Amino acid sequence: MADQGENRIEDYAIDFLGSYYAKHQKKSGLLINRHVATQKGAFADALLAYQKHDNSFFAASLSVRRSDRLATLLKSYKKKGLGRLRYLTAITLFSIAALACFMAGSWLATAVIPPLLAVAGFYLHSTLKRRYLERQLSTAVDELRQQPADHQWLGIRVSSLHWGGNPMADYLSKLCERRGIGLITVGKRARLTLRQEPRLANCRRQDFLSYYTSGDSLRKELGDQFMRVA
Repeated sequence: MADQGENRIEDYAIDFLGSYYAKHQKKSGLLINRHVATQKGAFADALLAYQKHDNSFFAASLSVRRSDRLATLLKSYKKKGLGRLRYLTAITLFSIAALACFMAGSWLATAVIPPLLAVAGFYLHSTLKRRYLERQLSTAVDELRQQPADHQWLGIRVSSLHWGGNPMADYLSKLCERRGIGLITVGKRARLTLRQEPRLANCRRQDFLSYYTSGDSLRKELGDQFMRVA
């Protein structure tokens, strides 16, 4: 079932990107390939490319493989926040410290140390859990570095109910914004929302197609398509 859901979001995202580039780049004839391998053994879930009027090539990569994992994380945070386990941590620390102070016969320490340890444990547990969740989001975004393109896109299947008012969703949006990655979500009834537009990346090679094993064949196919249209 997870694979079917992933394939569906990929279809929705590709349809959206086709319309996006038709509108913004005046391109209606995109060359679309799925599961495209890079020279280093990574894969883009989809690679969209076209030849520009100056004969250079444009490429956009799409990643949806982390969709289910990210959606689960965002849903869980929206419903449970940082979780109840941190309260258990605070109670445990308070109980242990209170027992130790009582056994030592220090009433002053019993009144001061257990509350301080409970608060410190609660804060530390909350901080570590938040950093863990943020790291999960960062890892998903970092994966796009292995799928180089002029534009990079991340797609997630998550409803607006779990997205809106969710600090983790806001963090993901800001993370994509800082790194120039486009972000789209697909909610209920296939409602697709553009959360963040991508920035144009700088290419150190001839073009971004050269990072992919099928780069030469893609250029040839795009060149032939360009000549037919011209």
